[in-house]
Amino acid sequence: MNKNIYILPVSATFRDIHYPDPIIRNPKDLESKVKTKFPSFKMGKSLSASDKVKVFEGTIDKQKVVVKHTENTEPKLPVDYLIMNESHDAEVRVLKRLATEQHIRVPQLIENMDKITTLVMEDLRVDGFVNLSQLILKKNINMKSAKHIGSSLAHLIQISREWEEFKTNESAQLSFYERSLEMLLAYPNDLKRHKKLESQFTQYAQEKEEQDKKPRHFVWPDSHPKNMLINKNGEVTFLDFGRCHWGDQNYMLPNFLAHIVLYSLTKHIPKSKAIKYAEVCIKAYKDIEPIEDEGIFAQYLAMELFHSANGRFVEGITKKEHKISAQSLGLAILDGNIKSIKKLIQLIKKAK
Repeated sequence: MNKNIYILPVSATFRDIHYPDPIIRNPKDLESKVKTKFPSFKMGKSLSASDKVKVFEGTIDKQKVVVKHTENTEPKLPVDYLIMNESHDAEVRVLKRLATEQHIRVPQLIENMDKITTLVMEDLRVDGFVNLSQLILKKNINMKSAKHIGSSLAHLIQISREWEEFKTNESAQLSFYERSLEMLLAYPNDLKRHKKLESQFTQYAQEKEEQDKKPRHFVWPDSHPKNMLINKNGEVTFLDFGRCHWGDQNYMLPNFLAHIVLYSLTKHIPKSKAIKYAEVCIKAYKDIEPIEDEGIFAQYLAMELFHSANGRFVEGITKKEHKISAQSLGLAILDGNIKSIKKLIQLIKKAK
C-alpha cells in the first residue's frame, strides 16, 4: 500500500456525477435483505440523524438489535468526498479486534452481512446505555463518564498500537483536509504552521530519515460524544469506526474534549462542570498514556473548535453567539501559542 499518495477529494463547485445505483434503496428494502438471514427480523425506527449512515433499531426472535447500513456515501457538498464500502470492512475489523478487550467496550457483532455492507449488532440500550451527546443536549451530562472515557481512549491507543495496518476508506491526509479546512480559512497566511500540524496529524515527513521516526498508528477520528454510549455508572461504549485511518493517535483525546468545550460555550454544560470534566478525563488518560506534546494537544483542540463551530455534524449550535464563541476561543488558543494544558484550561475558563 502506498500510504503517501494524495487524492484530490473536492471540486471547485457542486458536481454532477452519476454514482453507482445503491443496492439498498430504502428501509423496506433493507428490512427485506436482513430477513433473508434472519426471517423473524422486524425493522424499528431510525436511530441515525445523519444521511451518511443508516442505523435502525429492530428485533430478531424478540431480541433487540441495531442494524447499521453503509454503502458508498455520495458527496453532498464540494468539500465532501466519496465514502467507499471500505469503511464497512474497516469497522468490522475494529469491532472484532476489540470484542474481547477488558478495558474497552464496543457493540458485539451478531452478523456481518458484507455483501450489502450491513452490520447486525447488539442493542446496548437494553443494558442501560444512552447516547452521551443526547444526554448533554438535555443538560444531563454524567460526570462519572469523564474518568471512563479518558481511560478507555488511552487503552484504545495502547492496544491498537500493536495492530498491523489494514486498508481504510480514507487516509490521514484526507481526514486532516476535512478537519483543518476551517482553520486554514482562518489563517490563510500561516501555511507553515498548517503544514507542520498536517505532518504531525498524518505522521508523514518529507525526508525518509524523519519519516522512519514517525510510525503511523490506528486513529479513531470520530471520537466525540455522538459516538459514545454511557450507563448510569459512567461506563462507556465506543461506536462507529468506519472512518478510521492511520496517523497520530494523540488527536483522539483533544478531539473529544473540544466537544465538551463547545457544549460549555452553548450552555449545555455549565462552565465549571465542563472544566472539571476535562480535568478528570485528562488525568484518567494520563494515568495510562502520557501526553508528550501539550502544544499539539492544544492545536488539535483548536482545530476541532474551528471545524465544528458552525454546527456541522454537531447538534445544539444554533445561535450566532455559539459560533462566535467557538471561533474566538480557537483563535485565542492559536494566537496565544498555547503550549500547556494548564494554560489551555485557564483560557477556556475565560471564554464567553
